[in-house]
Amino acid sequence: MHFHHYTLQQLAAAMSQTYLGEQVYACFSQNKNELVIEFDSFYLRIGCHTPQTYIIPVSEYTKARKNVVDLFPELIGHKLVSVRVVPWERVLILELDRNRQLICKMHGPQANVILAKAGKPLRLFVREREKDWEFEEIPGFFEEEKLALADRQEAWSLKAVLDQLRQVSPVFDRQFAARVFASLEEGLSFEAALRKVIGEAQDETFFIRKENHKIRMYLFQPEAEGEMIAVKGVIPALQAYMTAHFQFESYRNFYQQVKKEIAKPYQKFQKILASYQRNIDQLEGERDPGELGDILMANLHVLKMGEEKVVLDDFYTGEKTTIKLKKNLPPAENAAYYYTKRKQQKARLNYLKSQLDDIEDKMLDAQEEWESFNELPSPENLPFAPDGFNTQKLREVKKVLKRLAKEQEEEDKKSPFRTFCKANYDIFVGKSAKNNDLLSFKFANKEDLWLHAKDVSGSHVIIRQKPGQNIPEAVLEYAAGLAAYYSKRRMDSFVPVTYTPRKYIRKRKGDPPGMVVVEREEVIMAEPVKS
Repeated sequence: MHFHHYTLQQLAAAMSQTYLGEQVYACFSQNKNELVIEFDSFYLRIGCHTPQTYIIPVSEYTKARKNVVDLFPELIGHKLVSVRVVPWERVLILELDRNRQLICKMHGPQANVILAKAGKPLRLFVREREKDWEFEEIPGFFEEEKLALADRQEAWSLKAVLDQLRQVSPVFDRQFAARVFASLEEGLSFEAALRKVIGEAQDETFFIRKENHKIRMYLFQPEAEGEMIAVKGVIPALQAYMTAHFQFESYRNFYQQVKKEIAKPYQKFQKILASYQRNIDQLEGERDPGELGDILMANLHVLKMGEEKVVLDDFYTGEKTTIKLKKNLPPAENAAYYYTKRKQQKARLNYLKSQLDDIEDKMLDAQEEWESFNELPSPENLPFAPDGFNTQKLREVKKVLKRLAKEQEEEDKKSPFRTFCKANYDIFVGKSAKNNDLLSFKFANKEDLWLHAKDVSGSHVIIRQKPGQNIPEAVLEYAAGLAAYYSKRRMDSFVPVTYTPRKYIRKRKGDPPGMVVVEREEVIMAEPVKS
């Protein structure tokens, strides 16, 4: 790894050769878990991120104008005296004058930076890692006797080599094991193989490799094929590594955001179109309820009040058919019920078909946007050249994200809510859970009428009340239809919709966005309407 013990050794040597005597001018943080120390001619960036931990000297660093926290004031004005590594450990120590130390503990998820005086911790960068108040400079181990014992083993595997190396010292990882194993196969003893690999680890050339979802830095040239660059010198290598890492992470983050924003409407319209088509097929496949009404009308003389079903001759098919009845309705009204059902079914079918062209057009627009997005390389396929990543691709994906954000901003400026009008009454529909809260509790007046599809998630709907007037029945039915449409039950023929004055809804502490408690509710059955 880039913060390996041997990498830190080379970094300590390079910093000692170049930066000794330089004075600390500032110590601050403007990114989470990253400490920046400004010296005379360079900045030292120390990242305690999980799992990405790093120490890197850079010649330039842009300090933000806000959200900057100054830290470790005891360092200001002190000069760098020496840089060293704790033996067989991943701990880099910057010794400053007047007995100050900056201890960089590069232990992966437990990484931290400790300001100390005479070895006693004064401040912690990551304060929640309280065990670091007890930090002591204790060297790791290197068990010489384990080397001689290792040569008694008759057969080796890669796993066996790694296990043996970890008994010698914890600084040896899989990349060391692979190199030692290769030397063992060439006939070297375990000790000779390890000494050889330790020598190779001190070579000044480092290897930076792109591996699917991350960038890695190696002490040795990886044997597997892949996009890789070689850099001589630990400081240039760390700078190249971190530049590639940050570029790749930025691209991946922007790419995923864009993918989510573009895939969302495409997938939504695909689902809506498929759902509409399924409902059309189902309605067209069902028997016409009017035929059952005709059969009932032809047999009124044999029907009796209170029956729940009846078996009659079906003059449409020439067979017997069973027809369900509502026992509380007279025979003629049961027939009328099936005629009404025919009208509802026909109206529903016509509505679904009328929406198909509009949905198909929107889906095609979304599909075109999706296909255009797919011309950008995925993070796994982002080309990695000897000079790093092509920043043009990063600019392209950022440009798409910026355009999408601008389009959403322009849409929100038009109206934060969906707006409708019926009989000169303004009706507003929420666009999301958070937007529902904004509509109901910030925008609506307490006397406005509030509507919501009953017992399912959906948009809040507000009818703006006119002083001294009752909301007409037609306006209430229209708004209820909107509440039904902008809910999870939009595909139902009729949906129960709750309504009440806005003053009778409230939000409890801790409720998620969009959730409310409704009091004094009434319910109306509504056919979903889009506009």
